[in-house]
Amino acid sequence: MSVPPPSEGLGSNFNYFLADGGSAITGLNVTITFSQALVSSSNGFGFQLNCYAQELSGAPSTTPNWQQYVVYEAPGTKTLYGIIDNWKGTVPAGTDAQIINYETELTTLAKNNTIPVGATINIATITNSSSVVTGVKYTYTPPGGTAVSTSVTLTNLTVYGTNKKVTSAYESPIAALTLNIVADYDGNNATFTSGAGTIVYNATQDLTVQTYEPSYTAFQDGTGETANTTYGKLNPSNSTSITQTWGISGGVPEFGPAKKGHALPIPARVKQARGHNLPLPPHIVQEIEEEYEQVNSA
Repeated sequence: MSVPPPSEGLGSNFNYFLADGGSAITGLNVTITFSQALVSSSNGFGFQLNCYAQELSGAPSTTPNWQQYVVYEAPGTKTLYGIIDNWKGTVPAGTDAQIINYETELTTLAKNNTIPVGATINIATITNSSSVVTGVKYTYTPPGGTAVSTSVTLTNLTVYGTNKKVTSAYESPIAALTLNIVADYDGNNATFTSGAGTIVYNATQDLTVQTYEPSYTAFQDGTGETANTTYGKLNPSNSTSITQTWGISGGVPEFGPAKKGHALPIPARVKQARGHNLPLPPHIVQEIEEEYEQVNSA
């Protein structure tokens, strides 16, 4: 018997969650396959691996309770980018705030707004001996071609809004995850005219399928981007490998933010092109830097 879908349905920014009862998930890699070409007629596309942590007692205030690892393409381009967008705090407490935002170029596609049949996209987290996520690897493999990948180490990045280097105080394990195929960024809605395939989830631990974000994870919200994607039903499972089908719903968008619906921020590169890449207000930067000194003073 399949796990009940969310009340909103299995589509867009609502998919099942996978977890291991609150234990840290390691060896995580998610592969999206394409049995039909994915073609977007508006707002590109984004493959969002949204990961959730427990906020454990004594953890730094900067612990990333929501980690987004995304591959996306914006309209009118052929470039696939990888994005890291990590947030601290919790939505119920109103303490959610961005702590890492970074974009890297992955590859150039053969055709605008299209992932061809036979291609694959893989997002794999990198963990240390303490099961903490320390980086991510993005891979695109064209049909019949050679895989192209790029890896990012979190401690090589800077804390959002500052020139301070990320430290271990800005890293955490993953306790649950969900995968959404949606628009590019900024809360956009994408319309796909074609697309189908599978999502293959692999991890070291046995994963179980859940309808909603587990109560033991802290962030309690999801992404704000949407699209007319649908996801197949899954059995409860208890396996290190789970395969789910995906497709499109006839061009009718699936709307509905989660609780607050966090939009993936417009990339700095795009803001600069539009001429309005304003820095954070000085008092916000000061607050971020003061917190940085506090969590790294021990």
